[in-house]
Amino acid sequence: MSSERRERHAVMEPGNLLMLQERERLLARILRRHGYRRLDGVRVFEAGCGGGYNLRVLIQWGADPELLAGMDIDEEALEYARRHSPPLRLHHGSADRVPEPDQSFDLSLAFTLFSSVRNEETAEGIAAELFRVTRPGGLILVYDMRRSNPRNPAVHAIEFDDIRRWFPRCPVRRYTLTLAPPIARLLGGAAPWLYGPLAAIPVLRTHALYVLRRPATSPFADTP
Repeated sequence: MSSERRERHAVMEPGNLLMLQERERLLARILRRHGYRRLDGVRVFEAGCGGGYNLRVLIQWGADPELLAGMDIDEEALEYARRHSPPLRLHHGSADRVPEPDQSFDLSLAFTLFSSVRNEETAEGIAAELFRVTRPGGLILVYDMRRSNPRNPAVHAIEFDDIRRWFPRCPVRRYTLTLAPPIARLLGGAAPWLYGPLAAIPVLRTHALYVLRRPATSPFADTP
């Protein structure tokens, strides 16, 4: 990632902070709704964990660092995560081959990962691995773009149909969120109080959070 892009996406930038806070409030609400009122003892895996930000948030909410694991293809991002989150178990490589045992996590995350994967076979493999490492009854949370970014041809929109195709038979609920980043960044320094009212307008929300529950039987098994 270029230094200019890294600065644009920095957590301390007011607009980025507004977007993250909205997402984290929704994430906390979803976890409570599914019975996770405490995170101690909860096992979490994140595919495409980058620098480990989301995993560190969960630690702040009470998760045990030694029960968290992440994986990313970017070695530089993982090195950052290792420096800032030394207790985490971190793997380098593509998330379509996760070196973790079957059904070993209560929660599995993939935040803005699938939108960076162009190859359908790889996307299917990541979904299958997320399903494999999640225990029956556990949650798979996918947060991603629902609209393409004309300024960044390296990423693409993720549709509800994509999620259903990659996670067949998994019950799924979608929440739309995240005020369009250019607007959010503009408001961050000028009028942060407008973020909430504008983010409440559905057409201005550019991302979605999909909540999937792993059923007791594998959706990848053949139907008799």
